[in-house]
Amino acid sequence: MSTVRVVVADDQRVVRDGLASILAIFDGIDVVGVAADGAQALALVAEHDPDVLLTDLRMPGMGGIEAITQLVAAGRRTKAVALTTYDDDATIVEALDAGAVGFLNKDADPQTLRTAIEAAAAGRSLLDAKAMSALLARDRLAAARGHGTPDHNPDGLTEREVEVLALIAAGSSNQQIASTLVVSMATVKTHVNHLLSKTGSRDRAALVAYAYRHGLARRP
Repeated sequence: MSTVRVVVADDQRVVRDGLASILAIFDGIDVVGVAADGAQALALVAEHDPDVLLTDLRMPGMGGIEAITQLVAAGRRTKAVALTTYDDDATIVEALDAGAVGFLNKDADPQTLRTAIEAAAAGRSLLDAKAMSALLARDRLAAARGHGTPDHNPDGLTEREVEVLALIAAGSSNQQIASTLVVSMATVKTHVNHLLSKTGSRDRAALVAYAYRHGLARRP
């Protein structure tokens, strides 16, 4: 696997330097810059074109959510992973809606942090249990308001596309999906591209949110 290049953003120097030191332990991860706020993070992203932005959400000046929003709007290839102590449902959903592909609490162990960064760089999503719970809570709220799962698949999704979407929401990689459904990798990639197009999703994290919002993640 090629080296994953990372920018770390946190307003507390001891935290960002600590994160950089932790990540430096792992082979295949290179911290190319550290930032004290969202604006500095975006400048470093523009300078270094990293694979991943690991960012706190609440920072003076430009926070992480605004930085993620601008990152996505600019069409950068860099994927954002949120790492924060703020794990209330509203904050989690706001970060994922902004375009974060991963969400972890700051009490995550180093190996989980590494896994989330490598997953993001590979175009996959890794959400901790609290983030998954927040998506489920939003799904339940939508259902309670009368916007639950429709009788037909939304946005013209086929049954096979729904199966693929459910597996994505369960955290499966393309290779795992291909094995589960007994299809080729090329077929899986085609289904994923159709899902992104039909649902208007930016990436796999947005597909996960879409699946839970429409109650499709729980379909057998």
